[in-house]
Amino acid sequence: MVNVTIEICCTETPVYSRLNVIVGESAELLCNTSLSTDMMWTYDTHDPYVHYVYWKGYIADDKPRLATKSTGGNFHSLVISDVQLNDSGLYNCYDGEGLRKVGYQLAVNGM
Repeated sequence: MVNVTIEICCTETPVYSRLNVIVGESAELLCNTSLSTDMMWTYDTHDPYVHYVYWKGYIADDKPRLATKSTGGNFHSLVISDVQLNDSGLYNCYDGEGLRKVGYQLAVNGM
């Protein structure tokens, strides 16, 4: 009789770094991939949809307070200026191959 051990692997549960900011401040989310047209940032709230805030080299039209900036080498930041309560949520950065590089839980508090 042969004993066989079968390991069942599940999908990785995303880990988020929590970032607390106050209304009116700026938030900077660092990603360890180069800023290019084939990487993306997504924003997720409690609704069933994922919103693309940076995709194909452009910031979403309905997100005028967002910007990207290169921080040198293979790093860049997503910057949210004048943060508002409705900016709270989960932000994910994906590289050009669609691999999630980092995730943030942005928690915005009132004054």
